[in-house]
Amino acid sequence: MEVFEAVRTVLAVRAYQSKPVPPETIQRIVESAWLTASSINGQPWHFIVVEERSVLDDLAAQAGHGRYISQAPMAIVVGMDASRYAVSDASRAIQSMI
Repeated sequence: MEVFEAVRTVLAVRAYQSKPVPPETIQRIVESAWLTASSINGQPWHFIVVEERSVLDDLAAQAGHGRYISQAPMAIVVGMDASRYAVSDASRAIQSMI
């Protein structure tokens, strides 16, 4: 699929199947974030893959607009260092994962 077509047709999913996400797929998603360019090559991000149901439930309870997280088979938590460009850089990494 062409990049423009992927951007044009992206879907925001809020309902999930109960089957697990294959490890190769998770690896590819996280790798797409690692490969994202960042300001001054700072890469001020950290990615935590969450698959444990109780932790997904806790994340959903903490998310103001993300209660659907508890239904997902996995989630990726993105943390960032305190830096001038961290929000922009982490946002770019998240967009790459999407």
